[in-house]
Amino acid sequence: MKIGSVEWWKDRTALLVVSLIFAALAWGFGHVAGEWSSLILGVVVFVALFTENRRLRREVKRLTENTRPSEH
Repeated sequence: MKIGSVEWWKDRTALLVVSLIFAALAWGFGHVAGEWSSLILGVVVFVALFTENRRLRREVKRLTENTRPSEH
């Protein structure tokens, strides 16, 4: 994509529009949730990290079990 081309301008415009939408959503969440917004976001991040950690531990366990030589 060449800088200054029509596709480049469309891409930059779409990026700007999406960023404005998400900025408005973030402001709206902060406005509605008020002082609880930090706690809510912290809990969401904690739960997401916890579930991702469990998934990755299962994946590592599965991969290490498959690579061990079988004992007979």
